[in-house]
Amino acid sequence: MLRESGSTDPRREAVIALARVEGRGAYAARLLSHAEPAERELVLGALRWQLTLDHLLAGHLRQPISALDVLVRAALRVGLYEARRMHTPVPVAVSEAVRVVKTVAPQAGGLVNAVLRRAVEEPWPDPADRNVPLSLRTSHPEWLVLRWVKLLGEKEAAAALAADQEPAPLCLFEATCDREQLSAAGCELRPHPHVPGVLVVAGGAEVAVEALQAGDGYAIDPAAVAVARLLPPTFDLCVDLAAAPGGKSLVLASERPAIRLLACDRNIGRTRMMRGNLARLERRPGLVVADAGAAPLRRGSCRAVILDAPCSGTGTLRRHPEIRWRLQPGHLAGLAGSQRRLAEAAAALLVPGGVLLYATCSLEPEENAAVLAGLGLEALRVATDLPVRVLPSGGVVIAPGIAGDGFTVHLMRRRA
Repeated sequence: MLRESGSTDPRREAVIALARVEGRGAYAARLLSHAEPAERELVLGALRWQLTLDHLLAGHLRQPISALDVLVRAALRVGLYEARRMHTPVPVAVSEAVRVVKTVAPQAGGLVNAVLRRAVEEPWPDPADRNVPLSLRTSHPEWLVLRWVKLLGEKEAAAALAADQEPAPLCLFEATCDREQLSAAGCELRPHPHVPGVLVVAGGAEVAVEALQAGDGYAIDPAAVAVARLLPPTFDLCVDLAAAPGGKSLVLASERPAIRLLACDRNIGRTRMMRGNLARLERRPGLVVADAGAAPLRRGSCRAVILDAPCSGTGTLRRHPEIRWRLQPGHLAGLAGSQRRLAEAAAALLVPGGVLLYATCSLEPEENAAVLAGLGLEALRVATDLPVRVLPSGGVVIAPGIAGDGFTVHLMRRRA
């Protein structure tokens, strides 16, 4: 049940935030960077379950939900989510939704009251009921569900889709924080069960957040740590293209003291942020502001290159649930064109025998295997203890789930 705050109105703030996400293309994570927990839960929960919520609401509306004012849609979704997923008593959830909508769209109070009082009685789709479409049970667009079933198989796809519906836990890279100090301050930390060196915050998250804000630690997704470790240990010189915010460089520099790293990013603001993130290291990577497609390096001069290419982010839907409602299949070709430009530039930097670690936080083949095809590189085996789906291209898919976010990873070598 939602707990009230003495200083803000989390329900009203959530409705306004959702309207900005849907109506203005804002990113929820940015809007919620300083939000209270109740507002975060309402916004992210309503976004994760939007398809299912809209399905339950639709039968009680005289017009398509898309025809409603964006603030009214948001109020309906927040009220229904609070009643059905946060288990707030129905009269409270409905009356609060009506109160809030009257402050942002006064004419809609009666509609919200009438629709919610009926919609809360609708049965929530049973996750195990195969007679209900998987897209509705897991609140993902049908086109994306079909793609993941084809890629992963129905059982693994269903598990990945279900994982998207759970909040991502806060995880810390152990090498960057003082575990004893955090524990003494009331932060409960547990080793990640599948990715060594990562600590899961199981309690006292506010202590961990304060430490992060003070620069005493680094928050990272466990799968990102696992991906960085896939670079073969034989390479002592590496260039990390499109490196910000610097997580993979941080992992490598922390765990391989002899490695020499150059981290590049074209955004000066993100590069400054990366400098702060890497400042805790005794031996820091070199930093340069440069486009990954035009790094200030000679062709054929690098023994190892990391390219975590900008992508659709379909592996990060639990953190950024609005992506699933914005992305369309036709967008992937445009993304792949940009990624191929970067991959070609990265491949050109390799010496004979040099290795490219190409990764995206996307599960989509157009952004991964299709990008690398025709570059003249040979695929190497990707060795990891995590459960993966091996691709015909030689890469692997780490599905969203036990290790964290989803990734697709390829290790490619320039022939000697």
